Amino acid sequence: MKKTVTTKQLEVPVGALIEVADLLIENEITHQMVATDEDNDTVTIEVEYDRDERDTIHEVEDAIDDYEADEEEDADNEEDSDK
Repeated sequence: MKKTVTTKQLEVPVGALIEVADLLIENEITHQMVATDEDNDTVTIEVEYDRDERDTIHEVEDAIDDYEADEEEDADNEEDSDK
């Protein structure tokens, strides 16, 4: 039976790039950088994965979400300290 390969693009904040890259490399997920956005400090990475690798992709997405949540929390804390 042939495995179905899914392709997905992930916008990765530059600050989360090392953690995301480590997860992709350690789990041998096929990936490539396809775009950058200097205004938003992100890199778009295209990943190819099959059903067996979905958990790793979810882990990558969680790492991105956690980074963004931490950034928002830091921004909120800065606003509070400015008052």
